[in-house]
Amino acid sequence: MKIFLLLSFVLPLMIVGCGTTSKDTFYWGNYSTTLYDYKKNPDEKTLEAHKKELLSVMENSGKKNKIVPPGVNAEYGYLLLKEGQENEGFEYLAKEIELYPESIVFISRIKDEYNKGKQ
Repeated sequence: MKIFLLLSFVLPLMIVGCGTTSKDTFYWGNYSTTLYDYKKNPDEKTLEAHKKELLSVMENSGKKNKIVPPGVNAEYGYLLLKEGQENEGFEYLAKEIELYPESIVFISRIKDEYNKGKQ
């Protein structure tokens, strides 16, 4: 009888606890679609579409009360560095570190590789 009473209180709490839905923390927009298109067909058109989507994700995350996903600022900054836009590229890499301090090792590696390529 005691087990039945215990289960009658615990089981509903477990069901309710497992059944709650949490909102997504990050806003991804159409990131995966444009990245897939770019990887499948890497040309200027798909690259520009993906860059526009990265900017859109960064701009719209705040409007949707969500966080810019990890790596988005870094990816955009890296693409800018590849195009020779140093100042702006490094700014986005710094934003990545600001949002995700644990990314400092990865971002430092990107910067080091970029600077090696310039020599």
